[in-house]
Amino acid sequence: MKRIFLFMAGLGLLAQVSFAQRIPESEVPITCKQAFHKLYPQVKNFFWEKEGKNFEANWKENHFDHSAVFTPEGHFVSSETDIPISNLPEAARQYARAHHLTIREASVNADAQGTKTFEADIAHGKALIFDATGQYLKTVAGD
Repeated sequence: MKRIFLFMAGLGLLAQVSFAQRIPESEVPITCKQAFHKLYPQVKNFFWEKEGKNFEANWKENHFDHSAVFTPEGHFVSSETDIPISNLPEAARQYARAHHLTIREASVNADAQGTKTFEADIAHGKALIFDATGQYLKTVAGD
């Protein structure tokens, strides 16, 4: 019985640590909230996370995860939108096949300058980054 209790307590602690990044909206600077609502006025159900020194709004739309990151001053940093793997450029999917990599999830990302990239999550916590045409750029730690 003691082992079961310790196991359950450990699971509870793990779950709490997993969501430690999530923060109440009251802790988000008004500048971030205003910038978010200006860029995404249609989004009603969302939550905030602390992303380093920045703030990230997260929501679901059409069954896909979306996020947008803002500086404490309310400047847009980047966005990420999950997409079906089939929506990756063909060149990106060919690259993965040629290197015997299985893509688990995909997203389209945009930065403050409007540069669009694609991210393909693969095994071992890694992600492949491709430019807008699907040309391989680099491998990074995945989300």
